[in-house]
Parts: sequence; structure tokens; C-alpha cells
Amino acid sequence: MPQKRKKRRRRGGLSRLLRPLSVILAAVAVVAALTLFFKVETIEVTGANRYQAEEIIAASGVEIGDNLILLDRWRVSQRIYTSLPYITDVRPKQKFPNTLDIEVTETKAAAAIQGAGAYWLLSGSGKLLEAVDAPAAAADLEIVGVQAENPAVSEDLALPEDSPITAERLMELLTVLADEGAIGRADSVDCSDPRVLVLNYDGRFRVEMFYDADFQFKIASLVKIVDEKLEPNEKGTLLMTMEDEYQVNLVPSYD
Repeated sequence: MPQKRKKRRRRGGLSRLLRPLSVILAAVAVVAALTLFFKVETIEVTGANRYQAEEIIAASGVEIGDNLILLDRWRVSQRIYTSLPYITDVRPKQKFPNTLDIEVTETKAAAAIQGAGAYWLLSGSGKLLEAVDAPAAAADLEIVGVQAENPAVSEDLALPEDSPITAERLMELLTVLADEGAIGRADSVDCSDPRVLVLNYDGRFRVEMFYDADFQFKIASLVKIVDEKLEPNEKGTLLMTMEDEYQVNLVPSYD
């Protein structure tokens, strides 16, 4: 009897040793299968108009034969975002067993700002798109009185610390103008005066407001006043700096 018990213990000990080995071998087999079978054979691009699919695929760094499972989607997104400035959003999607779908969102210039001796086109999200000459910049809303700090393609707009407005606030203003359907009617945003921000609007109004104003409220009010309260031939300075935030004064111009 003692000898039989010893044999059973030996078999039990061997079984305990083999169990983790089996798990390891199974894991190795799974990894090998994933590496062998899930490889990129097709790359599809959707949402692109400005760029050709081939340009986006080249910028992604993904090649046919790469492992679809081990693909670093964040790195793929960053490569495309930084290489192709007019792309503002990238969503790589793995479609098993062997397809990578790259969905992109393109943008267009919302404004132009000077910096480092050139004019820079700026997206609505604050991304610097490209450096252009003055005639090309004139087609978009011009930001004056401040300059981009160390501008570079695909980088976010940065302004000097002593600017009367921050880059975040400036982009907030551009976003509100776009949301209110007014960005195409704005000629320039002038930050030359450290006391008040000046929006030159509709080709006939100089609109003054404070830098810490509620841009959403001010721009919505501006659009309503110009479209519903003022005559098409009126022009001048609209003062939106009154103590009563609901009060807007027009100082007419007869030039």
C-alpha cells in the first residue's frame, strides 16, 4: 500500500508540472496563429477629398503584410495627422481578418495669422495648415495685432504670453463665429488694442468687445442686431462694451 501511494503522488506531481507547460504552449500557439493569419492585405481610406488615398496610406506607415492585431492605431493616427496638415481627425479601424479601414476628416482654413515672416492658414480647431503669401491669406478672416509664436505646419497655434488674448480664447471666438454662421461675414479680428478686441464685420461695422466677454452671447447678439435692427446702408462702430451687457450702441459713420 505505501508503494502504491508513492506512485500516485509521482503521477500527481508530474501532472502539476505539465499543466502550466500546457497553458504556455497553448498561448504560444494562439500568438503564432494570430501572427500568421491576421495580416494586412487591404487598406481602405474613407472621408478624403483633398488628399489621395495613396498619400494617406503612405503617411500612415502601414504596409501590406503588417500584423493587423499588433497594429498601433494611435501611432498610425499621429503619423497621418502630423504629415497631412489638412486632416484633423483620423480613425483607423481593424476589419478582420485582413483589412485596415482609415477614416479621416479633412478641414479648410478658417483664418490667417502672421508669424515668423509669413502668413499662416489656421483651421477652426487651431491647427496651423500652411504658410502662404499675403494675397492667399486675404481670402480668409485675418487675425491682426498678435502673431503666432514659433509656427510650424501641423502644430497647434501658440501666442506669446504677453498677448491680450490666449490662443484658446481666440479659437473659441472663431468657433462661435462659425457656429453662428458669421465667420464668412467677419473681415478681421484685431487684437492691437490691449483694452478691447475689435471685430471688423460685414464690411461696414467695427465691433468692440472685451477680451473676457461671453463670445457666444455677443456674437449671437451681433448677428441679430445687424440682420434685424439695422438698415443695410448703416455703418459705423458697434460698442458692445457697455456696463449693461444687453446694451449695444452704434456710433454711425458717414464716410
